[in-house]
Amino acid sequence: MRTRTRNWWLGAALIVMMLATGVAFIYKIAEFIFTLGSEEVQGFADVPVTVYFVVAAGWMCLLAWCFLTGAFRGLEAAKFDILKQEEEYERRGE
Repeated sequence: MRTRTRNWWLGAALIVMMLATGVAFIYKIAEFIFTLGSEEVQGFADVPVTVYFVVAAGWMCLLAWCFLTGAFRGLEAAKFDILKQEEEYERRGE
């Protein structure tokens, strides 16, 4: 498969997965909000959900930073550099 076609399918799959997880996340948030109004279980998960939001926000900030700074570009380059150095060492007999 050509690289452009493969990248397109990978991007499409990523978008579909992000939408599916986003819907599940929104459903859980709505469920939590509706539970807060109920008197029988009010306040059962205030701290865990708050911690969850803080951790999720941190990961989202890290993901955004990685995309904006280009940290996901050239991930395989280090591997190929090591292989190239290994070949050079073997060629020299070191």
